[in-house]
Amino acid sequence: MTGGNSDATASTNQAVGGVLFLFVLVILMALCMDTPVVQQGNPIPNWVMSIVPDPALDVGFSGTSDGINAINNNCVHRHRRGAFETDGARWGAALSKGKHVFEIYWPSGHRGTMATVGVGTEDAPLFVKPKDSLVGCNGFSWGLDIARKRLLHRGEMLGTMPRGGVVPDKFYMYVDCDGGTLGFGTDHAYWGAPINIPRAKFPVYAMIGSLCENSQITMIYRGSENKNMAPGNITAVTVPSTGPGGQVQVTVVNPGNLPPAYGAEQSGPPEGQSETYVAPVKVSG
Repeated sequence: MTGGNSDATASTNQAVGGVLFLFVLVILMALCMDTPVVQQGNPIPNWVMSIVPDPALDVGFSGTSDGINAINNNCVHRHRRGAFETDGARWGAALSKGKHVFEIYWPSGHRGTMATVGVGTEDAPLFVKPKDSLVGCNGFSWGLDIARKRLLHRGEMLGTMPRGGVVPDKFYMYVDCDGGTLGFGTDHAYWGAPINIPRAKFPVYAMIGSLCENSQITMIYRGSENKNMAPGNITAVTVPSTGPGGQVQVTVVNPGNLPPAYGAEQSGPPEGQSETYVAPVKVSG
């Protein structure tokens, strides 16, 4: 009987030890993990393929800090010397409802250590000293530090994006005011929309923040969701947009709703472009 009791006790101890081992292993894994990682390659939301231009929101940058000047409506240049303060620029139109897409062209050589893009309320500052990741460094803004691949709010790291790669020169920002989310992606991958923005914080403005001397950043409003468009009626056309690196190709859906400026004819590749340039179709009306 004594041997049987010893065997039972040993079995119980082994079981308890196994449970404790698994518990400790889970704790160690949690401690060793970085912040949550956003997966790439998720299907792009259907609404993105139904966007149409909205002239009321396609207004360009309107607010900048003293260290930034506007080259044109869509492109800003940080002229402040050094990398000790962070300067910012704000889009001119507020976003309070609907779903919207912005194209950002930010060359890797123009980023420095802290280059942020996202959205902020009217109270979000456009300048911080000493340097910081401007968009997302406070409670008034939410953003992505594209140099360090960090999702930020209140100065806290919410996650990383993208996984296993870098943010390319051209990428997209998705602002869903109806769902209260902020996401990012490229022509080839949708990274998701993991940043949640409380509904009470709207309206918000698209923003950028830079501390890289002589950096140039282009932001283009691509359009907003057209809820009345059936998937079978969606068509796309490639048009050029001017960025600091030259012509940037932009795919615009539903070209029949493009403003006249987008329908300008092109006789051939613009200066400096390769023969792979796709000229836009002429849009009537």
